[in-house]
Amino acid sequence: MKKILQKVLTFLRKYKIIVALAFLLAISSVSTVALANANSVVVKSDSVNVRIGPGLSYANMGQVKKGDKLSIISEKNKWYEVRLAGDKIGWVASWLLDNTTVSSTANKVGLIKVQNTTVFKNADASSDVLGTVSQSQKVSIMYQESDWTQILYKGTAGWVKTEFIEGTQETSGPDSAHNSNNKDGVKTVTVTQPSTKLRIEPNSNGRIVKTVNVGKNFDYLGKDGKWYKVRDSDGSVGYVASWVVTVSGTKNPVKSAATNISESTIIIDPGHGGDDTGAISSKKTYEKNFTLEYAQAIKKELEKTGARVILTRNGDDTKSLGERARQSSKIEADAFISLHFDSTSSSSPGSGITTYYYQKNKDGKLAKDINAQLKGVQIKNRGTQEKDLYVLHYNSQPSVLIELGYINSKSDYKHITSQKYKTQIAKAVTAGLKNYFQ
Repeated sequence: MKKILQKVLTFLRKYKIIVALAFLLAISSVSTVALANANSVVVKSDSVNVRIGPGLSYANMGQVKKGDKLSIISEKNKWYEVRLAGDKIGWVASWLLDNTTVSSTANKVGLIKVQNTTVFKNADASSDVLGTVSQSQKVSIMYQESDWTQILYKGTAGWVKTEFIEGTQETSGPDSAHNSNNKDGVKTVTVTQPSTKLRIEPNSNGRIVKTVNVGKNFDYLGKDGKWYKVRDSDGSVGYVASWVVTVSGTKNPVKSAATNISESTIIIDPGHGGDDTGAISSKKTYEKNFTLEYAQAIKKELEKTGARVILTRNGDDTKSLGERARQSSKIEADAFISLHFDSTSSSSPGSGITTYYYQKNKDGKLAKDINAQLKGVQIKNRGTQEKDLYVLHYNSQPSVLIELGYINSKSDYKHITSQKYKTQIAKAVTAGLKNYFQ
């Protein structure tokens, strides 16, 4: 009897283990399915660049299009590591996947709706005018945001109001560009990256015809998506990727690929805050309040481009200089802009905007591009200056500090407190960053 009981107990123990294992396997299966469903996303924007790493500094390896379903493997700094067709792995900016108002459709054709539509140098009606385009004229769309559309105009990039242009079902592919006698005005494609491949087909898997070096020129034949159909002097024809060349026409060379600002992460740092009031005007107003107002205005303008914008403080908070610099380094920001307002003695107040940078190699281009746009605002421009400032010195990312006028200058203060000047600054900083990222 004792032996029989032992056999029964042994059987029950085995049975419980089997049931438990079956239960765990069932849960695991459900969890795996749920995880797979949770870690996938459908692209809603027209097109999003795929890069080989989580950031704008990594090379572009292609694009995903509207309606593509991506499997998310991991996340870093708001970039998703995704699995693509053919089991390729790449990274995409997460904030662009669901963005339906910003597109990077460099290969679409638009139709001008209004006679003598003005083409501006920048996405700003107060910028220089490049010329006009006629009603019903077809143009290549390089980039679009809510209010402005960038087009290829006489071999360079120009901007028209989005309301004056409508999209068509056409694309400026090789055949249409060739048969229309090259209406884009593009004549030459110049290689900008070493060991650039000329391929037999317009994709990264196409057979390589030849490898060429920086400075090599090809005759432009047309476009196929993000690839250019070109002809070499020896008669060979093939495709080169748009992101490793520039195209030139009747004016200066212009990068034909869509601007990268929509993929960028930008930190705006409103100086001072909390217990640190910053400079005090003769009206007893504080620098810390103005820097926050201007940071919020710049953020609003920048977000129209699709960029990811972060403020180091969103209210009247106390933040150390170290915290501000470390935040930029931690998230690997593509640009860091610290905002301040100058002050000198009341007996001899200064005037003007100054853009400071710490290292020319790291920060110089950012300072130059932003300062160039700030020259058009109401307060005089004092230029760029190299200076050892904490938030720049201890910042691993490209960074500048802008003094946006003198708070104790009667003439500067009049502008600083005006909405018009604030709008000008927001548009100028945005335009400068667009140029920096192109």
